[in-house]
Amino acid sequence: MRILVLGLDSPLGYALRSFATPLMRHEIVGVDMDTTRWRRERQVKKLIRRDPIDLILDARLVTQIDGVDPVGQPDIERTRWLAELAAKDGVSYLYLSSARVFSGSLTRPYRESDQPDAVDSVGKTLIEVEELLKTTLDEVFILRLGLMFGGRRPNPLARALDALARGDRIKVSEQVRGSPVHVAEVARVMHGIIDQMGAGAPRSGLYHYSGIGEVNLYSFMETVLANASQYQPFTEARELMELIEATAEAPTSLSLDCAELRHQFGIQQLSWREFVPRAVRRYIELYVES
Repeated sequence: MRILVLGLDSPLGYALRSFATPLMRHEIVGVDMDTTRWRRERQVKKLIRRDPIDLILDARLVTQIDGVDPVGQPDIERTRWLAELAAKDGVSYLYLSSARVFSGSLTRPYRESDQPDAVDSVGKTLIEVEELLKTTLDEVFILRLGLMFGGRRPNPLARALDALARGDRIKVSEQVRGSPVHVAEVARVMHGIIDQMGAGAPRSGLYHYSGIGEVNLYSFMETVLANASQYQPFTEARELMELIEATAEAPTSLSLDCAELRHQFGIQQLSWREFVPRAVRRYIELYVES
């Protein structure tokens, strides 16, 4: 298939290209994040209809929520343009969403059947985009992801290491829990889904994916620093991490139940822990050694 990736310069975009090149089963084309900030519908039309494509892989918002630019109404309008054009041209649409559509109030992992109930602006925007795609397109595949991390900016792991490299103190909570997933693992899952789509599997549905194992944010950062402490300037960074005192508010958990994806596509989860050394080493290569 010929796949148009929206956000090709994102951490996930780089991982998708790295994964696809040796396999040579699909042609990856795409545009960078800055290019996806269209101001007019005709800019989108020119992109979609410039060359024939089989699938739009929309990684814009799942990347943007980890960056500095807020998501909001302009992103919803851009998604409307994309969806309407894809519907007219019969192009399949694979949209990457996030566990942040949920409030985190459940004590068990969220299933696809659970009603999105986020109250923050990011979560509400993601919910609205999901609903827009489902009402506009006959076939749309939505994959909600756990907290994505990797060595390339922007993502929470790189942001934390940036702060520690500057010597800044960071405050981390044990009250926030979730199931992280490395960008390369997402790329593996995406290619598994796309391969099966090309072989006749359904091109619509709602699924969840994250790494194996729920962890609180403080323990996740402890794992990151255990790997980063062998490199400068992070040998003493553990002293810069401060635990936020527990409050009266209930803990939040954005863990995802991924059984449905495993059942439908046979894709097995891997542990997020085995990818942390890889992410740290990539960060060092990109932003420290240079």
